[in-house]
Amino acid sequence: MKTIFKKNILLGIFTLMGATFLIILLYTVGKNKNLFGSNYILKARFENVQGLRLGDNVRFAGINVGTVYKMNIVNDSVIEISMRIENNLKSVIKKNSIVSIGTDGLVGNKVVYIFTNKKYSPNATDGDVLLSKKPVDTDEMLKTLNKTNNNISVIS
Repeated sequence: MKTIFKKNILLGIFTLMGATFLIILLYTVGKNKNLFGSNYILKARFENVQGLRLGDNVRFAGINVGTVYKMNIVNDSVIEISMRIENNLKSVIKKNSIVSIGTDGLVGNKVVYIFTNKKYSPNATDGDVLLSKKPVDTDEMLKTLNKTNNNISVIS
């Protein structure tokens, strides 16, 4: 009787450990979408990332090419984001490319966009910091729209 009880306890512990490992593995893979592919890291610096999160998509020419890998606060006014980019894009993304933060739809997730520059530049390599463009602040737009509506109301 004791051996059956011990075997049931060991089976329960083994099952619990396996389920825990599976949950951690799924969480890790889901958070870092390019975890197992060959990729390289590009960086950009912004004053405000506007709710960008780890794991958000990076797009080049409208195609998902990577994910946001890491965010570091460099100083009181600069935040550096690191992006995992697929290796097959090394010949396409240049050092003078411009990075911007936008939204996926009107109220969707944040997305990092990489735009090409028409001038010649060498290819971006692992660890390069790309130029960034200040993102459009939707809160600021709504405040301006509210002021405009109030002014039109007063005028009419």
